[in-house]
Amino acid sequence: MDTLTAITERRSIREFEDKPVSQETIEKILDLATKAPSGKNRQPWRFVVLQGSKKAELAAIMARVAAERKQQSLDTGSSELSINAIRQASAVIAVFNAFSTVEADYNHYRLLTDTQSIGAAIQTMLLAAQTFGLGTLWMCDIFYSEREIRSWLGRSDELVAAIAIGHAAQSPYPRSRKDWQEVTEWEKEN
Repeated sequence: MDTLTAITERRSIREFEDKPVSQETIEKILDLATKAPSGKNRQPWRFVVLQGSKKAELAAIMARVAAERKQQSLDTGSSELSINAIRQASAVIAVFNAFSTVEADYNHYRLLTDTQSIGAAIQTMLLAAQTFGLGTLWMCDIFYSEREIRSWLGRSDELVAAIAIGHAAQSPYPRSRKDWQEVTEWEKEN
């Protein structure tokens, strides 16, 4: 699959087949993710692959926190959809920013640079998975359980996102996108 096809055909998958993705394929996807552009070549991304009972534990943590938040009439976003995707996916890749809690002089611009770099690595991961014929879901509902997930994994760095990965059990229609002319200003001298 060429890059343009991967970009135009990629969809957020929320239902997965009960079919494993090989460790070798996940390793290739992670290797490609590390090829993403990185501001000042800091490579701030760190990945934790969760499968089997560890993936089930993640879903349980998120479900418990979502239930607690609901009892308090607090927002849970689309946590239920994310939890179901985690349960069905072959693997979940938790993505961390290695520098966000360890650098004393972590200023706003460095944070933005590292966040952009991590976003590029995630997008590269999604496109690589698409090329391998796999579906993915980029999840941010993990933020509702961020403290509990970091504690469970014994991590002090910032949890940025989680990616569910597996064989898609659905073919979502293309979501509407604003036309590039609607979101772009073009300035040039005559």
